Amino acid sequence: MIGKKSVKILTTCLISIFIIGFASITVHAESVRETEPNDTRETAETIMANYETAAQALNGSRPNQYVVKGSTSNTDADWFKVYLTAGKQYVTCNGDPFEFEVYNPNEDLVLQERYIKTGFGTTAYPFYVSTEGYYCVKITGITSPFSNYILLVGGPTYATAKCEVKLDAVTMANNRDGLSVFDLSGEASLPEDAVVYHILMNGLTTTSVDTVSVRNRDSDNTVNLIKYSWSKSGLQSLNMQLKSRWSIRYGYFQDVIFYPSIDLYYTYPVVSTYVEDVVIAR
Repeated sequence: MIGKKSVKILTTCLISIFIIGFASITVHAESVRETEPNDTRETAETIMANYETAAQALNGSRPNQYVVKGSTSNTDADWFKVYLTAGKQYVTCNGDPFEFEVYNPNEDLVLQERYIKTGFGTTAYPFYVSTEGYYCVKITGITSPFSNYILLVGGPTYATAKCEVKLDAVTMANNRDGLSVFDLSGEASLPEDAVVYHILMNGLTTTSVDTVSVRNRDSDNTVNLIKYSWSKSGLQSLNMQLKSRWSIRYGYFQDVIFYPSIDLYYTYPVVSTYVEDVVIAR
């Protein structure tokens, strides 16, 4: 008997262990401590642009991540100069609250924001670079005592998380395969451009089924899970988007009823804020 389609999806987004924080910068990332004098545009400190990749986030080595750590106050401005290529870029912030401004090579203001930490992880602010060249970033503290900040300028930083989907009961009988189908394409709580790199099925014993195959219907990629562990790693090269239509086929082994769930581990670019835990019921 074919299992019923899922009518309830529980999506739990677990924040990555990696946090851009004062005590947890990735070991292989490039970082610099701001140095004085850098209080004016003319004395701006030159920094490298951040251009890490999703693959680097997964293997734990981020040679293209460039982190700036500094201290400031409402009477102290820190200036930085960074060479950026044309296209969408980001100022990624963490630490204590601060204000920042971004100027193009013609000294025109292109972005002005106030960063105030409101949740877990980093916050990213996008802006568009029309002409490549050196851009200046001015940091000013909001409070009078010295406050610490962390800053990345350039491409987005990447994080990992997990989406758990709880599925309806599946009934295996009459030597027929079972099927679960679910759709995450419209889930606003999930980040855009998230790519699945690891799949794990739960709720199956070693004798529940003979095989499990997971299909990303939008990319038309099918992954055969490893028997008994019902998992598969190293999937990032398949570019299976998390926010897609999915189906799971269970190969018949014996007459049985089980209650499956699937964990989809993914990496995503932090282009605004880290994802938060959320429950979606249908």
